[in-house]
Amino acid sequence: MSTFLLIWDASDTGYPPANLAADIAATAAGRLVAGRWTFGSRRGGTAPGDRVFLLRQRADRGIVASGTLADGVIFPAAHWQGHPAKSTFYAEVLWDRVLPVADRLPFEELLHDVPGHDWRHIYGSGQQVRPPADAALHRRWQEHLADLRR
Repeated sequence: MSTFLLIWDASDTGYPPANLAADIAATAAGRLVAGRWTFGSRRGGTAPGDRVFLLRQRADRGIVASGTLADGVIFPAAHWQGHPAKSTFYAEVLWDRVLPVADRLPFEELLHDVPGHDWRHIYGSGQQVRPPADAALHRRWQEHLADLRR
């Protein structure tokens, strides 16, 4: 199983507030949420069940969601910002946990608690988190979710 970072630019266009609220509620109730997310310039190297983490960038940076790839296929489709002449590449994701931005795993903690990944140079979705940083990220995310339940 591989681990990938997906990027959210913190805009309402990137993750519409109504969708975000619905996904937060559904995953808090223990349901999986099917969706798709852009995979940036990555075109392959993915498989069903690969782990994904959604990193919010620009403002209130940090991990806000986790999930798995439904089928591991990366496919072209219309650009998420609605540019008629543009397309981008997506993957189907099954979100297992989506958090309110205020409950994110902060970027500063990723820098400290998940060494071995170049957190300061993430410019697009689809970046792979390689061992041993992948295991550290999984562990830190589970600790973060447990802390939120307390």
